[in-house]
Amino acid sequence: MKNTGMFELKDSGASVKKKLFTAYFLLFALSGLIINILLINTIRTHLALAGLDSEIIHRVSRQFSMIGSGGTLLSSLLFLMIAMFLAKRFTVPMKKLTSGMIDIANGKWNTRIDIQTNDELGQLARGFNFMSEHIESTMRKLKASEDYTDNIVVSVPSILVVLSNRVNILSTSRAFDRLNQQYPGLTINQFTDPLEDDIRTNIESGVTIKREIEIVPEGSEIRMIFSATVSRIGDKGIKEDEEIARTLLTITNITERRKMKELVLQSRQDWEDTFNKIPDMITIHDKDFNIIMANKTAKETLNMHSMEFMNSSKCYKYYHGSTTPPDGCPSCDCMKTAEPATFEVYEPHLGKFIEIRSLPRLDHNNELIGLIHIVRDISSRKKIEDEHNRLLLDITKAKIEWEMTFDSAMEFMLLIDRELKITRCNKSFCSYIGKSVEEVIGNHCHDYFSCSPSQIEDCETRMAASRDLVRKSELETENGRWLYISHRPIRGESGEYVKSIIIATDVTELKTAQNRIKEHEKELQKKVDDLEKFYDMSIGRELKMKELKKEVKRLKSKIGEHEEINLNK
Repeated sequence: MKNTGMFELKDSGASVKKKLFTAYFLLFALSGLIINILLINTIRTHLALAGLDSEIIHRVSRQFSMIGSGGTLLSSLLFLMIAMFLAKRFTVPMKKLTSGMIDIANGKWNTRIDIQTNDELGQLARGFNFMSEHIESTMRKLKASEDYTDNIVVSVPSILVVLSNRVNILSTSRAFDRLNQQYPGLTINQFTDPLEDDIRTNIESGVTIKREIEIVPEGSEIRMIFSATVSRIGDKGIKEDEEIARTLLTITNITERRKMKELVLQSRQDWEDTFNKIPDMITIHDKDFNIIMANKTAKETLNMHSMEFMNSSKCYKYYHGSTTPPDGCPSCDCMKTAEPATFEVYEPHLGKFIEIRSLPRLDHNNELIGLIHIVRDISSRKKIEDEHNRLLLDITKAKIEWEMTFDSAMEFMLLIDRELKITRCNKSFCSYIGKSVEEVIGNHCHDYFSCSPSQIEDCETRMAASRDLVRKSELETENGRWLYISHRPIRGESGEYVKSIIIATDVTELKTAQNRIKEHEKELQKKVDDLEKFYDMSIGRELKMKELKKEVKRLKSKIGEHEEINLNK
């Protein structure tokens, strides 16, 4: 058989058929020769005993020798023909068996031999066919199993490394090739070197070892984490000069799994931190009214001690200070209806107003398994709401009083928008113009006040610019009455102009009195002027008299001095 992958038989030059032919021919030739020799010797002996001449005996012997040789030759030829027929019946099935054996040896598992006899060769052929069918079926199963195993090995994301008893790498799975394509600087030794001691321990003891290793591929800054399992392959003894597969490394990239685990742990920690930092009380209840989880606010507010909480954790004990669920509790109703509920209540046990949101807990079959309580302390809100309600009452009262004041005020009051249209007015103004409130609303204010076009335009300009419109002025109406008008803007929370309020006071009598006062002032001023003139004249005469008196006194003094001088003389 040549080393070509195909099974072949060497041509030895001598087939079974030739050997049979040679054997039959030699057998018959030798048998005929021996028979002839024995026959001739017998004839010679009988003839010699009969006393015949030696020449006759020689001739007779020679004749018998020729006849015996011819008969032997003819018999040999006849037996040779029979041998050829028998050899053919024997060698043809043998050739079929040999050809089928060669086909089977070369992988042609569907080879069958057709020999329709009941002798040993037929039985051998039927046994050969049964063996072929069994081998073909087994090979199909082996091929399917091999394909299945190959598909599993190819699809397994883990890197499989087979090592020998001498710690040599025999094979690796395709998962390493895929990883190596992504990170060309990665080598298989980066996996096996950190595990060398574990591999040798596994070879010696057979103990399965699990480790986690970190690898940074060359030329990369990515840190990858792998889970490695070192397991034994086979338990048979190994010869000293034999190297076989002995250890299997199963290496799984758990970098993403580790990141996900860390992310899950971090998310859980974040959830717990958030759960405990929520200012509202949050408690999770089961179907038996037991609190199975509570945040920090709930534990502190409900005074839930850890040991007591673990032994007896009925919600009504902590929320209501009772030994049984209270009657009419909306949370208990939620346990029955599996519908969320929100309610506010004053809880004497806690001494607080609380708002409770009761949410049903459902399992994957949408069946109720408990409740979630979200409880908020609304005592401050209730206080603010009460203050708000009181303030609202005060505002309502003030509004009513303002409206009463607005309508009962003697002054004219109007509210106008940016377009100078009246949006509201009081009764005094309606009485003044002789129209009802409904007739006045929506008209321009200058329809009822004598405003010049320039004044109207100036007012509209100021409103469009949202400038300060606080103005006070006096206006004389067409019927001769005088009004004192104050014009003040009203702005919204963001400072934008909303509307204006106009307050007009009838100052006709005051204006008349002012005019009379002015006339009286003029008359008084004239009299004052006359008095000042008279005064000036009176004061001038008095001053002249004083000067004359001073001059008389001075002259008298000089006359006295002259008299004393004269007396002394």
